[in-house]
Amino acid sequence: MFSKFFLVLFLLISFSCTNNTPDINSVEPKKIRENTLTIAILPEQNVFEQRKKYRPLAEYLSNALDMNVKIKLLDSYGSIYDEIKNKTIDGAFFGSFNYVLTKARADIEPIARAVGTDGKSTYHGLIFTRKDTGLTGNAKALKGKSIALVHEVTTAGYIFPAWYLKKHGVNNFEQYFSKITFTGSHDAAILAVFKGQADIGAAKDLIYEKLLSDNPDIKDKLVVIASSIEVPSNTLCLRGDLDPGIKISLKEILLSMHTSPDGKNTLTALDALSFKETADSEYAELRKMASELDLDPQIYPFRHNR
Repeated sequence: MFSKFFLVLFLLISFSCTNNTPDINSVEPKKIRENTLTIAILPEQNVFEQRKKYRPLAEYLSNALDMNVKIKLLDSYGSIYDEIKNKTIDGAFFGSFNYVLTKARADIEPIARAVGTDGKSTYHGLIFTRKDTGLTGNAKALKGKSIALVHEVTTAGYIFPAWYLKKHGVNNFEQYFSKITFTGSHDAAILAVFKGQADIGAAKDLIYEKLLSDNPDIKDKLVVIASSIEVPSNTLCLRGDLDPGIKISLKEILLSMHTSPDGKNTLTALDALSFKETADSEYAELRKMASELDLDPQIYPFRHNR
């Protein structure tokens, strides 16, 4: 009888403790979300290269900020504005023209960009071809050829080649070629030309040079036929409504990263020496280029029907 009594008492106490214990699944995720900073990156290289490159940065910033910094790889250049508008990300490493478009219709603040191992924090757009095509920068000779581009909201992978041809008297850019392929990434555009899938291509010089240094065969077969003005390399920009304290801390951490051993290791993974502050005024020449193409950043579409 006493054993039954103690058994019932034990079950009642166990039941009471179970019901008074907070539900981890309902409490912790909310806490984690509130303490998470989500930064997006664009798909300029293949997904494995991008994750390898930015994972150390996420870890470094998480420790420095004492919060969970999450890197989100976007599947398209055209999705970045929606992510900012819907507040599904707190910031992103914006490409130059993507920044110009987003800044024209959303409150974002440029923070800093990486300085590469060559000491540069800017890049050029390139137009290139295979050496065996015999093509040069002569716009008339490009008529009827096939071209590999990246995306319509990239400086190097669309805006520059469109501007270059217009400067040489071509006003019907997308009708000028026998075929236009949008590859979605800079390295894919370069490889398309190398493999003979397109006669010419356009991409940023940072990816072009890295790909050629890693692949001697590509270096032997491709040649650059035109180069753009310098524009700021991918810059971390944050939503304007983000906590000012977080923005200030993040900028300070990035700008001083090169002064610590862990920071230097993180920069090595990014192929960088340091970070430098970026100002909106540095995009003036790119805005001028867009204006000369009669492109209005406030209405230019992030996504195009092809």
